[in-house]
Amino acid sequence: MNAEELKQARQDKKLLSNVSKMPGYSISRDAWLCDVGSRLAEIEGSTCANCYARKGMYRMPNVRRKMVEREAFFNAPDFVPRMINVLNIVRSEWFRWFDSGDVGSVGMALNIIEVCRQTPNKRHWIPSREFKVWTRALQIDKLPENAVLRMSAHMVDGPRSKGFIHTSTVHSGTRSLYDIPRGQICPAPQQGGKCSECRACWSTDIVNVSYHIH
Repeated sequence: MNAEELKQARQDKKLLSNVSKMPGYSISRDAWLCDVGSRLAEIEGSTCANCYARKGMYRMPNVRRKMVEREAFFNAPDFVPRMINVLNIVRSEWFRWFDSGDVGSVGMALNIIEVCRQTPNKRHWIPSREFKVWTRALQIDKLPENAVLRMSAHMVDGPRSKGFIHTSTVHSGTRSLYDIPRGQICPAPQQGGKCSECRACWSTDIVNVSYHIH
């Protein structure tokens, strides 16, 4: 990375989120741009019906402006090399895509796959509800071993998404109704809302992670 690229990477790093509950950085998109999520938001009992990323601080002007900047970044023709450079200057091994929002197109999904491939020193967690987008993308390219795509359930207390090895569900009780072998319930509610030492979401050994409804 030359001096100009390093300067750009430091600027682009400002588009990342550093959520206190997680062990590393993440990047978000505007939840109002979700395709599947926007439709689920209109359905009572869905996992998007009370979306945290459509209210509160996410409506503040400065947050809205930052979302516009992130969207321009995601759609920039040089997104892949720039994102690789950003990840190469952050120390944490753990990275989450979409702490809000979701993938927007097959092209975006393929870019994410390439970024993951070119940053083998990072562990990537990709939560998504965009079944069709990822199905098409994975027909073109495959995820590298350092990335986990978790297809999220559509309904609270509903079944896992089919067609993907790694998934996530949301439960309203003390235990998930869909406990399965090699599954794990998110321990964050018992850990002050933080991941602490847990890395289940990033683990290829954990088939399903179930989160308690917020």
